[in-house]
Amino acid sequence: MAPITFLEAIRQAMFEEMAADPSVVLIGEDVGVYGGAFKTSEGLLEKFGWERVIDTPISESAIIGAACGMSYLGLRPIAEMQFIDFIACCFNQLTNFVAKGHYLWNAPAPIVVRGPSGGGVHGGPFHSANPEMYFLHTPGMKIVYPSTPYDAKGLLKS
Repeated sequence: MAPITFLEAIRQAMFEEMAADPSVVLIGEDVGVYGGAFKTSEGLLEKFGWERVIDTPISESAIIGAACGMSYLGLRPIAEMQFIDFIACCFNQLTNFVAKGHYLWNAPAPIVVRGPSGGGVHGGPFHSANPEMYFLHTPGMKIVYPSTPYDAKGLLKS
């Protein structure tokens, strides 16, 4: 197998999971027509249509809120943050509804939230944080941090 990039591994995982499971949807800023800020969703709109590849306004809390609602209705959303720094805007939805819904209401919320983080994206002070520690001790939330393309693809598919 030829080596692939981290971004291509993510793209392949989303393609494969969306092809295998019609309940998987992608929601986020510029994920449709533009193909994602880092082109990880390029081609998904053409393959799966507007119902499953949903472009949103620049509102991270709206993305997570919509993904939470979708998950309660039986969908399996992948919510893409262009830059993970802004996940702080979603703290309430993630900690009090997505993570705890299973325990509070027997309503699991199978959501994947993904986005670039850290200094490797060369995004300056507002696009280079690693905010995963905000969520690390939240019951019901799993945090994964892949270090190779193989890990990225496997974790996204699981």
